Amino acid sequence: MKVIPLPLYYEEKEGQLILTDTTFHFSEELAESAAFFQQFILMKTGINLRSEKYAQINFVLDFNLGEEEYQLDISEHSLMLAARTDSGAYYGIQTLIQLLEYKDGKYYYPEIYIEDRPKFAYRGFMFDIARHFFGKGEIMRLIDLISFHKFNYLHLHLTDDQGWRLESEKYPRLQEISSRRRGTILKDGTIDGIAHYGYLKKQELKEIVEYARLRHLEVIPEIDMPGHMTSLLAAYPELLCSGVNDNIEVRSAWGISKDILCAGNELTYKILEDLLLEVMEVFPSRYIHLGGDEAPKDNWRNCSLCQEKIKKENLENEEALQAYFFNHFQNFLSKYGRVAIGWNDGLHPDLNESVIIQHWKPGTRKKTVKAANSSRKVIMSDFLYLYLDYPYAMTPLAKTYNYNPLKGIEKEENILGIEAPLWTEWVANRAKIDFQIFPRIAAVAEVAWTAPELKDYDSFRKRLNYLYPIYQKMGVNFARNKEIKPGFLKRIINTRSWWKNEDSEFLKE
Repeated sequence: MKVIPLPLYYEEKEGQLILTDTTFHFSEELAESAAFFQQFILMKTGINLRSEKYAQINFVLDFNLGEEEYQLDISEHSLMLAARTDSGAYYGIQTLIQLLEYKDGKYYYPEIYIEDRPKFAYRGFMFDIARHFFGKGEIMRLIDLISFHKFNYLHLHLTDDQGWRLESEKYPRLQEISSRRRGTILKDGTIDGIAHYGYLKKQELKEIVEYARLRHLEVIPEIDMPGHMTSLLAAYPELLCSGVNDNIEVRSAWGISKDILCAGNELTYKILEDLLLEVMEVFPSRYIHLGGDEAPKDNWRNCSLCQEKIKKENLENEEALQAYFFNHFQNFLSKYGRVAIGWNDGLHPDLNESVIIQHWKPGTRKKTVKAANSSRKVIMSDFLYLYLDYPYAMTPLAKTYNYNPLKGIEKEENILGIEAPLWTEWVANRAKIDFQIFPRIAAVAEVAWTAPELKDYDSFRKRLNYLYPIYQKMGVNFARNKEIKPGFLKRIINTRSWWKNEDSEFLKE
């Protein structure tokens, strides 16, 4: 078996199904996936699958299977892919892409039987286009690559202190001011003086959403609030707290800013509701990510409007004010059938139970586990295992592969799944994107898809050898020679080197 992620059950046999003048038939309910498969076979082999009712290759509907489940039965004479939904068929096709072999001038499939379904319903990847802007083409390319690994959610981090990356028709200063910064901080603390600019128009975002839909990925937009909002505040400084210097600009440096949205100002709520309406116009996703992380309360403590809001709503303190703020927008989204996701910084006793928490922060897992063991739905994104922007010395491939998102969890049904983020403070181009993501995303895929009892790192390492040639044909600049677990001392030395020069690992390749 050479497939990643490893299927639930498989039985390998000896024969081969040779593709020549091959015929194809499919159920109409699976038409989109069938068209995708036909295109793959044509591009890969030059064979145009002929449509016939009684064919060698059949995609059939099976209502006994689950939403994302599929079965493959390949013999010397036929190939049958069974699924209940088009998404199940699509995941079967991703397996077929990896199974296809070539020898002696002929393309063929090995004889095999597979039953497969995912462990987690939520299998996500997050891409930050706020710190460094990446356009439609780069996002679509990543959609192809992560859907190949059977991910089903793409979380786009669209706004942050360093840039606002989506068009607003109602608030055009977000394009004019918030999408541009005067430069980017370097490791020595200086600003490079090179203007960084970019945003996605609504039409481009709609094209991304549709491109993802055809690959069975749901795109989740994130508008981070009330912190990480310097870019918006640079355009609309009237949303700053009272007494704060309003001479503010889009940040060129990384880190956490004390300048956050005023939670006592009614205009804040009005503008954010308007923006969320625009977001929902573009993104049909059930989920909208509202951030909620790293929001220092210094300004709130000294703001007359925030203090008035705390008294008026009978809130305990500024942390309770953030829960109130977040609840307001969860209630707003729920009117439109949407659900809010927030980083686990915002986990608070007053937080609405319907808000999904995304766990990331080191040292807070016990609190998240306690919430999940009560009634809170959680997405796991543990910083120390799943943050793909950090070096392999700090987060080796084996460490990511061996991650257990269910550790300490009693109510497993409350863990929706996992998500691996790529933050782009130090990731400014395609080559670095690929290096940081691949092959770790393959390890994440197996954590998200494969039954835990079937996972084995040595098996995974062997199967990577079949995956790498596919990466090469896809033009992926994956990190080489990361399969061996590095020694502890080597990890420390190389991590320290990375902190001094974020390209230290990358340049060694």
